[in-house]
Amino acid sequence: MRAFAQLPPNIGFEDGSFNYWNCAAGRVVVNADSTSSTVLVGASNPIPGRHTVFGKLDAAGKIDYYGGFPVLCPNGSNYSIRLGNDSAGAQAERVSYSFVVPAEAYSYSINFNYAVVLQNPPHKFFEQPRFTARIYDVTDDKYADCPSFDFVAGSELPGFQLSKRVLKDSDGTPAPVYFKNWSTASLDMRLYAGKKMRIEFTTNDCTFHKHFGYAYLDIDEANQAQPIGGNAYCEGEKEIILKGPVGFLDYKWYNGDMTEELGSGQTLEISPPPPDLTKIALKITPYPDVGCEDILYTVINKISNGYKLNLVDTVSGCPETGVDLTAPYITAGSTPGLTYSYFSDVAGTPIPDPKRVALPGTYFIQGLSPDGCTVTLPTHVKLTAPFIKVNQPSPVRYPDTFDITTAFDRVDSLTYSYYMDASATIPIKNYTAIDKTGRYYIKVENKLGCVSIASVDITILPPLPYVIAAPNLFTPNNDGVNDTFSLHIEGFVQFNNLNVYNRYGQLVYNAKSQADLWNGNLNNRPLPDGTYYWLFTGLDTYYHTKITKSGYVEIIR
Repeated sequence: MRAFAQLPPNIGFEDGSFNYWNCAAGRVVVNADSTSSTVLVGASNPIPGRHTVFGKLDAAGKIDYYGGFPVLCPNGSNYSIRLGNDSAGAQAERVSYSFVVPAEAYSYSINFNYAVVLQNPPHKFFEQPRFTARIYDVTDDKYADCPSFDFVAGSELPGFQLSKRVLKDSDGTPAPVYFKNWSTASLDMRLYAGKKMRIEFTTNDCTFHKHFGYAYLDIDEANQAQPIGGNAYCEGEKEIILKGPVGFLDYKWYNGDMTEELGSGQTLEISPPPPDLTKIALKITPYPDVGCEDILYTVINKISNGYKLNLVDTVSGCPETGVDLTAPYITAGSTPGLTYSYFSDVAGTPIPDPKRVALPGTYFIQGLSPDGCTVTLPTHVKLTAPFIKVNQPSPVRYPDTFDITTAFDRVDSLTYSYYMDASATIPIKNYTAIDKTGRYYIKVENKLGCVSIASVDITILPPLPYVIAAPNLFTPNNDGVNDTFSLHIEGFVQFNNLNVYNRYGQLVYNAKSQADLWNGNLNNRPLPDGTYYWLFTGLDTYYHTKITKSGYVEIIR
């Protein structure tokens, strides 16, 4: 294994702070010649909102308001920063890092990842918001001509897109916002071996205090300053795929002495792999005015020590929580000591948060051995909520009730519970005998803890109208036929009182129960034939309303 020099500490913000970095803040002003502008900044502590660190714990899943891209770099690192903000005000911000390029390093490049958001008002070029990346040669006290990057609103910026967010100035003048999603650039430091250098990243607003510009940054600490990936292969592999840094206009691959072109494009597949120690060159051409043309080199490294990467074929989880691809059981059985990386496609696009993969599909896990050998295998993410098929029930009529457990097709491996509310927080007290119309909810849970909630509309029809009737005559002559008077009652009626009066309004009979029968007597004496009047009071026990009913009955002896 041919080692590349290690990058200096926290150059990728991986301790979650600006340690070893120098922060500065100030403003941008128009020069006296009115044809140029100058950024004036002074050293400062990190200013909240202007020098901002984003970490996986607090920013996973957050996206930029204007660009819709993640605020965390998708290279798999734990931290990224934002330089500047969308407050405008002719503000300027800078972060810089000083270090010595090792004299003995075979290759020393810094791969930085960036995303940019610039408002693009109708200003002159020097008045516009911008983002710059430059290298300062501290040893020789001068800025390096190359590499450098300068993104200015209003120019033909490669890879920039118009934001869907529509902004206008106070006078109605359009002030569109353009953004560039995360890209990678390479700073080749080989020419500065043994020198002290400083990298500077600067953002500034427009000079009129109205329009903003800001950028996101991250530096690949994990790459160990190796700009070309995939140069190591294990014995027995049938091919090798070299991968150059992203974000350039053109790629040309050559043999070590540049006499033979091997291919073009960001990746180069070589089959069978070349012999150990083969030197490969990559010529990269940047977009116009965004960096410098460069030639990168790598040496093929054949690894003789075998190792094993073992993955489960399918990782199952819940749609609402996703799956953790870093869980140890997924790589159980692999050779100890491997370092894992996680990708969303075979091209090696990093998963922003492998601890929470929220979309089903095929993903790729790469195992890196201590001596640099890699192998990548697929695994399949399956996110399945438990399914419940509800059979919407037919109405039932009170006093019949409905058993909600009969409203769906039960699966023995699932667990069911029943609730009054859609959030499944208020259990149904008697779910097997529901007696009120309404929408109820069934919660189903599988062995993984995945949950689905389905609604059931239950209709309990009201009872048929009550009936209170009475005969209009009876013959209390003790012949065993029609000798008594009582009310005929059907439905949900509570019997409270029955009074019977003669034609003079005198109370001649009172009953408190339907079981009471009037024999036509008053004080044990037969009443004379004639017409009598009855008045019933009760309660409709379904609607809880008072009932009053009256009629007449004749006594014929």
